[in-house]
Amino acid sequence: MTYKYIIIDGNSQSSMSLQAHVSTLGDFHFSGYTNNTAEGLNLILEENPDVIFLGTNLADSNTESNFTLVNELYKYMVVLPKIIIISNTKEVAYEAMKYDVYDFILKPFQKIDIIKTLLKFKKEKSFASLLNQVNFSQIEVNQPIVNTNVTNAIPLVEEKKYDFSENGVEKEIPKIDVQFNTEEIKNELIDIVKQSLEFKPVIVQSEQVVEQKNNILCVKSYGDYRFIEFDDIVYLKADNNSTDIMMSSGDSITAFKTLKYFESSLPNDFVRIHNSHIINIKYVSRIHLGNSDCYLNKGKVKLPFSKSYKDNISTIIELYASNEPKDD
Repeated sequence: MTYKYIIIDGNSQSSMSLQAHVSTLGDFHFSGYTNNTAEGLNLILEENPDVIFLGTNLADSNTESNFTLVNELYKYMVVLPKIIIISNTKEVAYEAMKYDVYDFILKPFQKIDIIKTLLKFKKEKSFASLLNQVNFSQIEVNQPIVNTNVTNAIPLVEEKKYDFSENGVEKEIPKIDVQFNTEEIKNELIDIVKQSLEFKPVIVQSEQVVEQKNNILCVKSYGDYRFIEFDDIVYLKADNNSTDIMMSSGDSITAFKTLKYFESSLPNDFVRIHNSHIINIKYVSRIHLGNSDCYLNKGKVKLPFSKSYKDNISTIIELYASNEPKDD
């Protein structure tokens, strides 16, 4: 399999050196180079690479704004390419970690560092591909093994093959046959693997959303994890490329993710009423149509709503109006 990569870096000389090292692996295809963030964004969207080598000395930005390219990508891409930061200084590594990049490589490049990073990337890709091919319904329980410790389950790859349909085309792939001691152990392991496939990591770094599970939002902040119940969120406020999550307690938590991202990932109780605001309708206490104001949390918070989201306001009104007692 061939993987596409691009380089966004202010030094064309180091870019050529990087290409030379990557080319030794053979299965990575160079798809473009630029030295600034504006062209870099366009290049990423056009080429949709698997890997991005992102420098911190770009022609049109400083160190801090370089990483805003990562947040910008979430406006247009569901799954981001793996981003590998390349820099002349180790100090940038800390900033890169906040944005949850895939790896960090220090200049001048050491060939072995590049090879290790890309081999790790290939290994993860291969493992994900194998998991996607596993048909759990085909896993059978064989004869019990003498030792009942689950760690002694013996995986066997047989010559048997079975039909597998993909895009309407039947094909044969190797059957993965696993021996388990008991039916209970087999089902437990299948559930574990299924859960790992269904896990959906969401959002980004620094203070960023890690996972949405049940009614809990997990926000990561420099190694500190905040677990927030949706019912405790009053509203969300856009702040450039980040979002402030305003709590019923009066506290606020910053997530380095755009408001547009939250609009598509939050449950139905959260409604956008303005370019800068998403509200939890459970906290709506008053809506003034004449002034285009929405009051939350027993009137403690007043937010404007815009004409472009007036339909959402109407929906909120209709929802609560349906609970109004009818006259006899």
